[in-house]
Amino acid sequence: MAVFEILAEKSANDRRTFFYDNMTNVLTDETGLLYAFPNQRADNSVPATIFSKDEPLKKSKEISFLKIQLGLGCNYSCDYCSQKFVERADSTSPKDIANFMAKLDVLDITEEKGLKVEFWGGEPLVYWKTMKPLAEAIREKYKHWKRQPKFAMITNGSILTDEIIDWLMMQDFSVSISHDGPGQSVRGPDPFDDPETKKRLLGFYRMMTRLNKGISFNSMLSAKNKSRKAISDWFRELTGDPNISIGEGGIVDAYDEDGITNSLLTKQDHFEFRRLAFSDIFTTDGDIAFKMQLQKINQFTTDVLSQKHASTLPQKCGMDLEDVMAVDLHGNVITCQNVSAVETSKNGESHLGGSLDDFDNVSITTSTHWARRDECPKCPVLHLCKGACMFLDNKFWKISCANAYSDNIAHFALAIHKMTGYIPIHIKHDDLPLERQDIFGTLFEHKEESVRKVIPIKIVNYITEVVDNVPIYSKSEVAYDNPI
Repeated sequence: MAVFEILAEKSANDRRTFFYDNMTNVLTDETGLLYAFPNQRADNSVPATIFSKDEPLKKSKEISFLKIQLGLGCNYSCDYCSQKFVERADSTSPKDIANFMAKLDVLDITEEKGLKVEFWGGEPLVYWKTMKPLAEAIREKYKHWKRQPKFAMITNGSILTDEIIDWLMMQDFSVSISHDGPGQSVRGPDPFDDPETKKRLLGFYRMMTRLNKGISFNSMLSAKNKSRKAISDWFRELTGDPNISIGEGGIVDAYDEDGITNSLLTKQDHFEFRRLAFSDIFTTDGDIAFKMQLQKINQFTTDVLSQKHASTLPQKCGMDLEDVMAVDLHGNVITCQNVSAVETSKNGESHLGGSLDDFDNVSITTSTHWARRDECPKCPVLHLCKGACMFLDNKFWKISCANAYSDNIAHFALAIHKMTGYIPIHIKHDDLPLERQDIFGTLFEHKEESVRKVIPIKIVNYITEVVDNVPIYSKSEVAYDNPI
């Protein structure tokens, strides 16, 4: 438990002190005034499951959210992709569908709870010849339901065809197109550079929007693409839609060396990003397309005013929930959709948690709940960050934690301002490093730590196969240059 003393201001001559408890989610001012909804009701939320390598995460058979990993093959090799260094498992094919559908019978999937299915790659459309009959088989299996399963997919959009678009609409898919707007060069090639692809993608977006179907562009922030406002403006101009909604919107996690390169690495990087992240929303009065980020701020505000306890707090990704599960077409249960059954996690454990064939022994040992981290219980943005990526460890965790703190402390400041009218500038606590206490880097002098000489590296990728004229890249490798 940590109680943080918050210095906040309207101006240099109008400052107030607030106190925030990150476990009980209680906010008060120096007079003892409690910021809370009147007539509070008891919080009936279920306590979150706590887990670690030694306390493995289990899953329920009552699954309501299924993430199907079709394979990690992709026609892009993006700089900060969470999957680029992940070991590739054996490819799946339409021949695996019948066996997979039979394995689903071990799960208690009911119409009452409902079912959402996400189809994942790599690039899922690389696996079009598998995904199409698989989705149709799932539709057939639950065709007697009045409330049909919901389907979703994230794609880079580069290999969408008119045939695929028609099918996606017929199957009532929600579709997210990964694109970083003005920072797309960090992610990889830009499908909008091709006139025909641009016409098709924008036509698809407008058609889905007119029919009120789920479609969005998903953008990530990085050290080279920091401004949500700039990304919002770019997409509004591209689509002509002032009400466009952009998904994702957080800063990248450092899953690998390339992820580190695209992270905030200096104190100055962090302070500049925090100021920009706050300003992008504050000075526009929230008029940005990143609706998920605005909802996040609003949810945190609601949770504080209703005093939602940290003991009920799940992980950011939701993969810790017992009714959420990631599988491949061989029936392997894996940590999440971004890994494979043959990959080892950063904590040395296999991402293979078991099999649908032996469900009672499914056990996820790769991940750590925020309550088992040293940093999280002492962090003021715990309720916003929700523990960052649950399977990262060592230096990758530390850099991802720092990224997440700088992103979420801006949201924290916006929420506190929303509740009190004052902007936090200093969060005081003995366990909090000075560069985290000084929210915008304006109060203290911050000397940069000496940077060790970095051995030059280059990332290499190889095209291992061509599927329907689409080149597919292998797992990335680090090639160290020989010293001169």
